[in-house]
Amino acid sequence: MQPVRLGLAGTGFIGRIHWMCYRALPGMYAEVPARVMFDTVYTSHPNEADRFEFSRALPYESVPSTCAQIDMLDVCTPNAEHRVLVEAAVAAHVPVYCEKPVDLNGELTLELARKADDAGIFNQTALVYRFLPAMAAARAIVRAGVIGNVVTWRAVLLHASYLNTQRAMTWRLSRKESGGGALVDLGLHMVDAVRMVVGEFEAVRCVTRTVVGERPSTGAPDEMSRVDVDDWALVTADLVNGSTGTIEVSRVHAGREGTFAFEVFGTKGSVSIDLQRGRVVVVDAASRDVTQDVILDDPWVTYLKTAFPSSKMSMGLMCDMHAASIYTFLDGCTGGDVGFPARPTLAEAGWTHRIVDACYQSADTGNRVDVQRSQAS
Repeated sequence: MQPVRLGLAGTGFIGRIHWMCYRALPGMYAEVPARVMFDTVYTSHPNEADRFEFSRALPYESVPSTCAQIDMLDVCTPNAEHRVLVEAAVAAHVPVYCEKPVDLNGELTLELARKADDAGIFNQTALVYRFLPAMAAARAIVRAGVIGNVVTWRAVLLHASYLNTQRAMTWRLSRKESGGGALVDLGLHMVDAVRMVVGEFEAVRCVTRTVVGERPSTGAPDEMSRVDVDDWALVTADLVNGSTGTIEVSRVHAGREGTFAFEVFGTKGSVSIDLQRGRVVVVDAASRDVTQDVILDDPWVTYLKTAFPSSKMSMGLMCDMHAASIYTFLDGCTGGDVGFPARPTLAEAGWTHRIVDACYQSADTGNRVDVQRSQAS
Protein backbone atom coordinates (compact mmCIF):
# COMPACT_ATOMS: atom_id res chain seq x y z
CA MET A 1 0.00 0.00 0.00
CA GLN A 2 1.41 3.35 -1.04
CA PRO A 3 2.22 5.70 1.87
CA VAL A 4 1.02 9.30 1.55
CA ARG A 5 2.41 12.05 3.77
CA LEU A 6 -0.52 14.22 4.85
CA GLY A 7 -0.29 17.93 5.55
CA LEU A 8 -3.42 19.19 7.30
CA ALA A 9 -3.92 22.96 7.49
CA GLY A 10 -6.40 23.89 10.18
CA THR A 11 -7.76 22.00 13.19
CA GLY A 12 -11.02 23.79 13.81
CA PHE A 13 -14.34 21.96 13.59
CA ILE A 14 -14.10 20.91 9.95
CA GLY A 15 -10.39 20.17 10.24
CA ARG A 16 -11.16 17.73 13.04
CA ILE A 17 -13.86 16.10 10.91
CA HIS A 18 -11.29 15.55 8.15
CA TRP A 19 -8.76 14.22 10.70
CA MET A 20 -11.33 11.77 12.10
CA CYS A 21 -11.96 10.46 8.59
CA TYR A 22 -8.28 9.93 7.83
CA ARG A 23 -7.84 8.10 11.14
CA ALA A 24 -10.89 5.91 10.52
CA LEU A 25 -10.19 4.92 6.90
CA PRO A 26 -8.43 1.59 7.65
CA GLY A 27 -11.34 0.53 9.86
CA MET A 28 -14.16 1.80 7.64
CA TYR A 29 -13.02 0.13 4.41
CA ALA A 30 -11.90 -3.38 3.52
CA GLU A 31 -9.19 -1.79 1.39
CA VAL A 32 -7.95 1.79 1.29
CA PRO A 33 -6.20 3.53 -1.62
CA ALA A 34 -3.22 4.63 0.49
CA ARG A 35 -1.65 4.49 3.94
CA VAL A 36 -1.98 7.99 5.37
CA MET A 37 1.05 9.15 7.33
CA PHE A 38 0.27 12.05 9.67
CA ASP A 39 3.25 14.16 8.74
CA THR A 40 2.53 17.87 9.27
CA VAL A 41 -0.25 19.81 10.92
CA TYR A 42 -0.22 23.50 10.05
CA THR A 43 -1.62 25.37 13.03
CA SER A 44 -1.16 28.26 15.41
CA HIS A 45 -0.97 25.79 18.32
CA PRO A 46 2.33 23.84 18.47
CA ASN A 47 0.97 21.27 20.94
CA GLU A 48 -1.48 20.00 18.34
CA ALA A 49 1.18 17.74 16.82
CA ASP A 50 0.84 15.52 19.88
CA ARG A 51 -2.90 15.95 20.19
CA PHE A 52 -3.56 14.86 16.60
CA GLU A 53 -0.60 12.47 16.34
CA PHE A 54 1.32 14.31 13.63
CA SER A 55 5.08 14.15 13.33
CA ARG A 56 5.35 17.93 13.54
CA ALA A 57 3.36 21.13 13.90
CA LEU A 58 4.27 24.17 11.85
CA PRO A 59 2.73 27.65 11.53
CA TYR A 60 0.56 28.43 8.52
CA GLU A 61 3.22 30.80 7.20
CA SER A 62 5.56 27.85 6.61
CA VAL A 63 3.29 26.11 4.09
CA PRO A 64 4.99 27.63 1.01
CA SER A 65 8.47 26.62 2.21
CA THR A 66 7.58 23.12 3.45
CA CYS A 67 4.76 21.98 1.17
CA ALA A 68 7.18 20.07 -1.08
CA GLN A 69 7.96 17.82 1.90
CA ILE A 70 4.44 16.34 1.97
CA ASP A 71 2.45 14.34 -0.59
CA MET A 72 -0.92 16.06 -0.22
CA LEU A 73 -2.32 19.19 1.41
CA ASP A 74 -5.76 19.30 3.02
CA VAL A 75 -6.95 22.89 3.53
CA CYS A 76 -9.41 23.46 6.40
CA THR A 77 -8.60 27.00 7.48
CA PRO A 78 -11.03 29.94 7.53
CA ASN A 79 -12.25 30.76 4.03
CA ALA A 80 -10.14 33.87 3.43
CA GLU A 81 -6.96 31.88 4.10
CA HIS A 82 -7.58 29.15 1.51
CA ARG A 83 -6.06 30.93 -1.49
CA VAL A 84 -2.47 31.26 -0.27
CA LEU A 85 -2.42 27.62 0.84
CA VAL A 86 -3.84 26.26 -2.42
CA GLU A 87 -1.35 28.38 -4.35
CA ALA A 88 1.48 26.96 -2.23
CA ALA A 89 0.41 23.40 -3.01
CA VAL A 90 0.22 24.16 -6.73
CA ALA A 91 3.68 25.79 -6.69
CA ALA A 92 5.09 22.72 -4.93
CA HIS A 93 3.28 20.34 -7.34
CA VAL A 94 1.42 18.75 -4.42
CA PRO A 95 -2.17 17.43 -4.77
CA VAL A 96 -4.58 19.67 -2.90
CA TYR A 97 -7.89 18.97 -1.19
CA CYS A 98 -9.74 22.12 -0.12
CA GLU A 99 -12.82 22.78 1.96
CA LYS A 100 -15.56 24.86 0.43
CA PRO A 101 -15.69 27.66 -0.45
CA VAL A 102 -12.31 27.44 -2.13
CA ASP A 103 -12.10 31.24 -2.29
CA LEU A 104 -14.30 34.22 -1.53
CA ASN A 105 -16.07 34.25 -4.92
CA GLY A 106 -16.46 32.20 -8.06
CA GLU A 107 -14.02 34.07 -10.26
CA LEU A 108 -11.22 33.78 -7.70
CA THR A 109 -11.97 30.07 -7.35
CA LEU A 110 -11.86 29.53 -11.11
CA GLU A 111 -8.55 31.39 -11.21
CA LEU A 112 -7.11 28.95 -8.66
CA ALA A 113 -8.58 26.03 -10.60
CA ARG A 114 -6.89 27.19 -13.80
CA LYS A 115 -3.55 27.42 -11.99
CA ALA A 116 -3.92 23.90 -10.60
CA ASP A 117 -5.11 22.41 -13.87
CA ASP A 118 -2.41 24.16 -15.93
CA ALA A 119 0.21 22.72 -13.56
CA GLY A 120 -1.33 19.26 -13.77
CA ILE A 121 -2.06 19.18 -10.01
CA PHE A 122 -4.70 16.69 -8.87
CA ASN A 123 -7.32 18.63 -6.91
CA GLN A 124 -10.67 18.23 -5.24
CA THR A 125 -13.14 20.22 -3.15
CA ALA A 126 -15.22 19.03 -0.21
CA LEU A 127 -18.60 19.45 -1.89
CA VAL A 128 -19.56 16.31 -0.05
CA TYR A 129 -23.24 15.98 -0.95
CA ARG A 130 -22.05 14.73 -4.34
CA PHE A 131 -20.85 11.61 -2.51
CA LEU A 132 -24.23 10.65 -1.09
CA PRO A 133 -25.24 7.40 -2.86
CA ALA A 134 -28.84 8.62 -2.87
CA MET A 135 -27.81 11.88 -4.56
CA ALA A 136 -25.84 9.93 -7.15
CA ALA A 137 -28.85 7.67 -7.74
CA ALA A 138 -31.14 10.68 -8.17
CA ARG A 139 -28.72 12.07 -10.75
CA ALA A 140 -28.75 8.80 -12.68
CA ILE A 141 -32.54 8.57 -12.51
CA VAL A 142 -33.04 12.09 -13.87
CA ARG A 143 -30.45 11.57 -16.61
CA ALA A 144 -32.03 8.27 -17.66
CA GLY A 145 -35.38 9.98 -18.17
CA VAL A 146 -37.17 7.82 -15.60
CA ILE A 147 -39.25 10.78 -14.37
CA GLY A 148 -39.57 12.35 -17.83
CA ASN A 149 -38.78 16.01 -18.49
CA VAL A 150 -38.03 17.92 -15.30
CA VAL A 151 -40.72 20.49 -14.46
CA THR A 152 -39.70 21.70 -11.02
CA TRP A 153 -37.51 20.83 -8.04
CA ARG A 154 -36.84 21.84 -4.43
CA ALA A 155 -33.75 21.81 -2.21
CA VAL A 156 -33.81 22.72 1.48
CA LEU A 157 -31.11 22.73 4.17
CA LEU A 158 -31.98 24.30 7.52
CA HIS A 159 -30.03 24.81 10.74
CA ALA A 160 -30.84 26.70 13.94
CA SER A 161 -27.76 27.47 16.03
CA TYR A 162 -27.23 31.05 14.83
CA LEU A 163 -30.57 32.08 16.29
CA ASN A 164 -28.75 32.27 19.62
CA THR A 165 -28.14 36.01 19.98
CA GLN A 166 -25.35 35.39 22.51
CA ARG A 167 -23.30 33.43 19.99
CA ALA A 168 -20.13 35.46 19.64
CA MET A 169 -18.93 37.16 16.47
CA THR A 170 -16.60 34.99 14.37
CA TRP A 171 -15.04 35.11 10.91
CA ARG A 172 -18.07 33.21 9.60
CA LEU A 173 -20.19 36.29 10.25
CA SER A 174 -17.94 38.68 8.33
CA ARG A 175 -18.42 38.91 4.57
CA LYS A 176 -14.78 39.98 4.12
CA GLU A 177 -13.51 36.84 5.87
CA SER A 178 -16.12 34.25 4.87
CA GLY A 179 -17.47 35.41 1.51
CA GLY A 180 -21.06 35.16 2.74
CA GLY A 181 -23.44 33.64 5.26
CA ALA A 182 -25.96 30.84 4.98
CA LEU A 183 -25.89 31.08 1.20
CA VAL A 184 -22.17 30.28 1.15
CA ASP A 185 -22.06 27.94 4.14
CA LEU A 186 -25.10 25.84 3.21
CA GLY A 187 -26.25 27.18 -0.15
CA LEU A 188 -23.09 26.11 -1.98
CA HIS A 189 -23.95 22.50 -1.13
CA MET A 190 -27.54 22.80 -2.34
CA VAL A 191 -26.73 24.77 -5.49
CA ASP A 192 -24.05 22.21 -6.27
CA ALA A 193 -26.43 19.31 -5.70
CA VAL A 194 -28.97 20.86 -8.08
CA ARG A 195 -26.24 21.31 -10.71
CA MET A 196 -25.19 17.69 -10.37
CA VAL A 197 -28.64 16.11 -10.27
CA VAL A 198 -30.93 18.38 -12.30
CA GLY A 199 -28.83 20.56 -14.59
CA GLU A 200 -27.09 23.87 -15.15
CA PHE A 201 -28.51 27.23 -14.05
CA GLU A 202 -29.80 29.85 -16.47
CA ALA A 203 -30.82 32.64 -14.09
CA VAL A 204 -31.62 33.28 -10.44
CA ARG A 205 -33.71 35.48 -8.19
CA CYS A 206 -32.74 35.64 -4.54
CA VAL A 207 -33.88 37.13 -1.24
CA THR A 208 -31.67 37.11 1.87
CA ARG A 209 -32.21 38.15 5.48
CA THR A 210 -29.86 38.91 8.36
CA VAL A 211 -31.90 38.06 11.45
CA VAL A 212 -29.32 38.77 14.15
CA GLY A 213 -27.61 42.00 13.12
CA GLU A 214 -25.19 42.36 16.03
CA ARG A 215 -23.29 39.86 18.14
CA PRO A 216 -20.96 40.01 21.15
CA SER A 217 -17.41 40.69 20.04
CA THR A 218 -14.97 37.82 20.41
CA GLY A 219 -12.86 38.42 23.49
CA ALA A 220 -14.92 41.46 24.49
CA PRO A 221 -18.48 40.24 25.21
CA ASP A 222 -19.61 43.65 26.46
CA GLU A 223 -18.96 45.11 23.02
CA MET A 224 -21.07 44.39 19.94
CA SER A 225 -19.93 43.67 16.39
CA ARG A 226 -21.99 44.18 13.25
CA VAL A 227 -22.98 41.10 11.25
CA ASP A 228 -22.93 41.67 7.48
CA VAL A 229 -23.81 38.20 6.17
CA ASP A 230 -27.13 36.47 5.61
CA ASP A 231 -28.78 34.14 8.12
CA TRP A 232 -31.41 32.95 5.62
CA ALA A 233 -31.75 32.85 1.84
CA LEU A 234 -34.39 31.80 -0.65
CA VAL A 235 -33.43 31.28 -4.29
CA THR A 236 -35.76 30.79 -7.24
CA ALA A 237 -33.82 29.50 -10.23
CA ASP A 238 -34.46 28.78 -13.89
CA LEU A 239 -32.37 25.99 -15.36
CA VAL A 240 -31.18 25.47 -18.92
CA ASN A 241 -33.51 22.48 -19.24
CA GLY A 242 -36.54 24.74 -18.79
CA SER A 243 -37.34 23.78 -15.22
CA THR A 244 -37.77 26.19 -12.33
CA GLY A 245 -37.17 25.39 -8.68
CA THR A 246 -36.30 26.77 -5.27
CA ILE A 247 -33.45 26.51 -2.79
CA GLU A 248 -33.92 27.54 0.84
CA VAL A 249 -31.06 27.63 3.34
CA SER A 250 -31.02 28.90 6.90
CA ARG A 251 -28.94 29.02 10.05
CA VAL A 252 -31.86 30.41 12.14
CA HIS A 253 -34.73 27.89 11.86
CA ALA A 254 -35.67 26.94 15.43
CA GLY A 255 -36.69 23.31 15.77
CA ARG A 256 -35.43 22.44 12.30
CA GLU A 257 -31.73 21.71 12.93
CA GLY A 258 -30.45 19.53 10.09
CA THR A 259 -33.70 19.59 8.10
CA PHE A 260 -33.01 18.46 4.54
CA ALA A 261 -35.20 18.01 1.48
CA PHE A 262 -34.32 17.32 -2.14
CA GLU A 263 -37.09 16.58 -4.64
CA VAL A 264 -37.30 16.60 -8.44
CA PHE A 265 -40.64 16.48 -10.25
CA GLY A 266 -41.02 15.50 -13.88
CA THR A 267 -43.67 14.75 -16.50
CA LYS A 268 -43.59 11.01 -15.69
CA GLY A 269 -43.06 11.05 -11.94
CA SER A 270 -40.71 12.27 -9.22
CA VAL A 271 -37.57 11.35 -7.32
CA SER A 272 -36.80 12.42 -3.77
CA ILE A 273 -34.03 11.70 -1.30
CA ASP A 274 -34.79 10.06 2.04
CA LEU A 275 -31.71 11.26 3.89
CA GLN A 276 -32.34 9.34 7.11
CA ARG A 277 -32.64 6.02 5.30
CA GLY A 278 -30.00 6.88 2.75
CA ARG A 279 -32.12 6.08 -0.29
CA VAL A 280 -34.08 7.58 -3.15
CA VAL A 281 -37.83 7.25 -3.56
CA VAL A 282 -39.18 7.13 -7.11
CA VAL A 283 -42.88 7.72 -7.76
CA ASP A 284 -44.60 7.35 -11.14
CA ALA A 285 -47.25 9.58 -12.70
CA ALA A 286 -49.97 7.61 -10.87
CA SER A 287 -48.26 8.35 -7.52
CA ARG A 288 -47.16 4.73 -7.09
CA ASP A 289 -43.81 3.96 -5.43
CA VAL A 290 -41.79 2.30 -8.19
CA THR A 291 -38.36 2.58 -6.55
CA GLN A 292 -37.77 -1.16 -6.63
CA ASP A 293 -38.45 -1.26 -10.38
CA VAL A 294 -35.65 1.18 -11.23
CA ILE A 295 -32.39 -0.41 -12.38
CA LEU A 296 -29.37 1.88 -12.48
CA ASP A 297 -26.28 1.41 -14.61
CA ASP A 298 -24.19 4.45 -13.76
CA PRO A 299 -20.40 4.64 -13.15
CA TRP A 300 -20.65 7.16 -10.30
CA VAL A 301 -23.33 5.12 -8.53
CA THR A 302 -21.17 2.02 -8.92
CA TYR A 303 -18.01 3.73 -7.63
CA LEU A 304 -19.77 5.00 -4.51
CA LYS A 305 -20.70 1.44 -3.56
CA THR A 306 -17.00 1.16 -2.68
CA ALA A 307 -16.18 4.74 -1.71
CA PHE A 308 -19.11 5.39 0.65
CA PRO A 309 -18.86 3.63 4.06
CA SER A 310 -21.21 0.74 4.67
CA SER A 311 -23.99 1.20 7.22
CA LYS A 312 -22.19 -1.10 9.66
CA MET A 313 -19.10 1.13 9.57
CA SER A 314 -20.93 4.46 9.64
CA MET A 315 -19.63 7.33 11.78
CA GLY A 316 -22.75 9.37 11.09
CA LEU A 317 -23.90 10.97 7.87
CA MET A 318 -21.63 14.02 7.96
CA CYS A 319 -18.47 11.99 8.56
CA ASP A 320 -19.54 9.37 6.03
CA MET A 321 -19.90 11.98 3.27
CA HIS A 322 -16.51 13.44 4.11
CA ALA A 323 -14.94 9.98 4.32
CA ALA A 324 -16.21 9.08 0.85
CA SER A 325 -14.86 12.34 -0.54
CA ILE A 326 -11.46 11.86 1.11
CA TYR A 327 -11.33 8.21 -0.02
CA THR A 328 -11.91 9.38 -3.61
CA PHE A 329 -9.24 12.05 -3.33
CA LEU A 330 -6.70 9.54 -2.01
CA ASP A 331 -7.68 7.14 -4.79
CA GLY A 332 -6.95 9.80 -7.39
CA CYS A 333 -3.72 10.88 -5.69
CA THR A 334 -2.35 7.36 -5.94
CA GLY A 335 -3.25 6.71 -9.57
CA GLY A 336 -6.81 5.42 -9.25
CA ASP A 337 -9.29 6.07 -12.04
CA VAL A 338 -11.57 8.76 -10.61
CA GLY A 339 -12.24 10.69 -13.79
CA PHE A 340 -15.95 10.99 -13.08
CA PRO A 341 -17.75 14.17 -14.18
CA ALA A 342 -19.48 14.17 -10.79
CA ARG A 343 -16.21 14.40 -8.81
CA PRO A 344 -15.99 17.96 -7.40
CA THR A 345 -12.80 19.58 -8.68
CA LEU A 346 -11.74 23.14 -7.93
CA ALA A 347 -13.20 24.13 -11.30
CA GLU A 348 -16.56 22.58 -10.45
CA ALA A 349 -16.51 24.46 -7.16
CA GLY A 350 -15.81 27.66 -9.06
CA TRP A 351 -18.79 27.28 -11.37
CA THR A 352 -21.05 26.47 -8.44
CA HIS A 353 -19.75 29.54 -6.60
CA ARG A 354 -20.48 31.67 -9.67
CA ILE A 355 -24.16 30.82 -9.18
CA VAL A 356 -24.00 31.85 -5.54
CA ASP A 357 -22.38 35.13 -6.63
CA ALA A 358 -25.33 35.69 -8.97
CA CYS A 359 -27.71 34.99 -6.08
CA TYR A 360 -26.04 37.69 -3.97
CA GLN A 361 -26.19 40.11 -6.91
CA SER A 362 -29.90 39.41 -7.21
CA ALA A 363 -30.45 39.90 -3.48
CA ASP A 364 -28.56 43.21 -3.59
CA THR A 365 -30.36 44.59 -6.65
CA GLY A 366 -33.76 42.92 -6.49
CA ASN A 367 -33.36 41.81 -10.10
CA ARG A 368 -33.27 38.48 -11.91
CA VAL A 369 -29.62 37.75 -12.71
CA ASP A 370 -28.32 35.60 -15.55
CA VAL A 371 -25.71 32.96 -14.70
CA GLN A 372 -22.47 32.49 -16.60
CA ARG A 373 -22.10 28.75 -17.21
CA SER A 374 -19.20 26.44 -17.74
CA GLN A 375 -18.39 25.88 -21.42
CA ALA A 376 -18.33 22.17 -20.59
CA SER A 377 -21.93 22.20 -19.35
